Amino acid sequence: MDDPVGTPIRELRGKLNVISALRCLSEYTFLKIVETGPVVMPQEDRSADSIELYQFGDSPCCMKVRMALAEKKLPWRERFIRSWQFDHHQPDYLEINPHGTAPTLVHGGQHITQSNVIIEYLDEAFPDPVRLKPSDPMQIARMRQWMADEQDHLFKHIIVLSFNLMMKLRLEAFGLEQLTAWSKRIPDQVRAQDYLQRVTSPPNDTSINIAQENLRKHMKRLDQELEKSGGPWVCGETFTLADICLAPIFDRIEWLDLERIWEDLPKITEWYGRIQLRPCFIEGVHPFAYRMWGPRKSVEAHPFNDADYPT
Repeated sequence: MDDPVGTPIRELRGKLNVISALRCLSEYTFLKIVETGPVVMPQEDRSADSIELYQFGDSPCCMKVRMALAEKKLPWRERFIRSWQFDHHQPDYLEINPHGTAPTLVHGGQHITQSNVIIEYLDEAFPDPVRLKPSDPMQIARMRQWMADEQDHLFKHIIVLSFNLMMKLRLEAFGLEQLTAWSKRIPDQVRAQDYLQRVTSPPNDTSINIAQENLRKHMKRLDQELEKSGGPWVCGETFTLADICLAPIFDRIEWLDLERIWEDLPKITEWYGRIQLRPCFIEGVHPFAYRMWGPRKSVEAHPFNDADYPT
């Protein structure tokens, strides 16, 4: 039978023993600090000089990060990823980006993935010389809506077009034997076989047409919003992360010779022409050598040369 008096007393003694032990530990820690000096935790280098960007050469997602870095006038060190041989699926890269995607930003030893997260981080971490976010909450919401639309909708259609009109040229450039050998470097071999099937099969005209139609719907909506806001940028007078997210999508469409998707939309035409003249676009756009083969870069005229890419 339980002792109704003894139980609370034993519990109290237990608590007193814990308090006594903590007090002793505290005194010991104090004596050690007096004896050896305070322990100084190492500080992370969060200066702009410590920025590294792991990136593909020809990627809308990587381009938007380069544009944000240029707009902020931030120095950065390039870590180039040879995507065609699947360096982004190797263990050393998967340690910093478990999804095996690009880009990855490293700042002060911390790894940041997902391009939209990266550019928002850069705007928060480096508010000078210019903010890339509106001050009005409604405009911030509008900015983020277009950032989400780019990531969740427009980019998916760009992938369809890029695979059909660009990526399939890798078969001509490298040959099936080399592509197969590289595909074995992908840990997920189901994904590897899917890649080989898509790259080596003929272009899917139906998928190409559907992707263009869907992009056209988004372009018409953007043109209407630019008309309504008065521009010159997506969120009105302020150049924001929304402009930076959308510009690489237009660059890829142009590289695919598909400008007809928007050429009769005057506000978009003005907006894209304006952003192409902006220094951050000029600095952030892909060098020609980095560009994948496509309608404007044939394999025959520009055969693969590994020396074109950083080591």
